[in-house]
Amino acid sequence: MAVRADTVPIIADEVSVRLGETQALDTVSIDAEPGGILGLIGPNGAGKSTLLRVLAGLTQPDSGTVKLGDSPLRKMNAGERARRIAYMPQHDANHSFTALETVLMGRYPHLGRFELEGRRDRKIARAAMERTETVRFEGRQLDRLSGGERQRVVLARALAQQADVFLLDEPSSSLDLRYRLSIMETLRREIELRQVTVVVALHDVFLAGRYCDRLALMSEGVVDSVGAPSDVLTTDNLRRVFGVETTVQRDPETGSPQVWLVGPTP
Repeated sequence: MAVRADTVPIIADEVSVRLGETQALDTVSIDAEPGGILGLIGPNGAGKSTLLRVLAGLTQPDSGTVKLGDSPLRKMNAGERARRIAYMPQHDANHSFTALETVLMGRYPHLGRFELEGRRDRKIARAAMERTETVRFEGRQLDRLSGGERQRVVLARALAQQADVFLLDEPSSSLDLRYRLSIMETLRREIELRQVTVVVALHDVFLAGRYCDRLALMSEGVVDSVGAPSDVLTTDNLRRVFGVETTVQRDPETGSPQVWLVGPTP
């Protein structure tokens, strides 16, 4: 499928962020193109979440720039960023709004001041809930749902936002095996439908190898390596960054690299 003329890449150029005494990001440069998934992998504290927040415009870098297409992100107001970028945090607010009300929040960037959501907004919200299999929760309060159920509702909110760029921080962390696959299939379907740009932080290297078009392996605030999953998920890279011994084989069905954990590096 050809990329729509109005879709845009998101680009970080030599971005650095210091959080207290920690250098969370150190001159990181990365780009994500429309029509594909860029996966961020790496151990805890590698800088994945901080990088996503910088790309979303929620954390300002100490140096470097972030652009959405040719437009510097820092020159966009909050409303424009919200229309263009959907951000799904690792831990979302656990409030008493219903699931449907939560998903409808994804429509707020498209409404005028004091404007209430209309029939079209509710149609878009319910369609997003159908895709994430959360329709049956629509009248239930978010704080009465399990962690995995809440996560799927928050994904539905992001889909309802209909942004150009999706930034997701560990979207599968609270999900069982079926929904881990389902959430990645949903992202791939969104790309097929609208040719969006997706950046997702993942701990699951199985999902990363199978569903991502490119991977960025991060360690201690820097990008250690970036490229196709088969180029990044290597025994040497995983030993150096994660400190584990692995076996990497090619999946005969999908051709994607599959990682088998052998044990910690001696």
